[in-house]
Amino acid sequence: MTVRPTPRPVTLIARGCTGACPVCGQRKLRRGLANIVPVCPRCGFVIERRAGHFVGAVGVSTVCTFFLILVALLAGIAVFWPEPTMFELGVAPLLIATIFPVAFHPIAKTFWAGLDLLMHPLEPGEALGGLALGSEEGSTK
Repeated sequence: MTVRPTPRPVTLIARGCTGACPVCGQRKLRRGLANIVPVCPRCGFVIERRAGHFVGAVGVSTVCTFFLILVALLAGIAVFWPEPTMFELGVAPLLIATIFPVAFHPIAKTFWAGLDLLMHPLEPGEALGGLALGSEEGSTK
């Protein structure tokens, strides 16, 4: 079997950050609000390559969420200085903590898939275009 070349690192990260397939750049991988398709419709890349693959995506989402909460708290302190109240400081972080992880999760998944491809390049049989779409489950080595 032939191996599709793994894209350059910058390309993998850029595609992952935009929610596109890290291998071919296919957009529209979202299924609903917080999920993505299991297999890229263009290249057949199985997004979750192994069981437990998306633990890293949850980590990425958590780090980004906490960073945004920190920025919101610091901005709240700066805006409401010298006497910020708990309500003034708590509204934006609460909204961020409840909405952002759900909306960001598909992008975290594609970003993590791109990072994973940096560490574990494509193997024979992965991302074969229409050939890989014949199986429902795809290959999950």
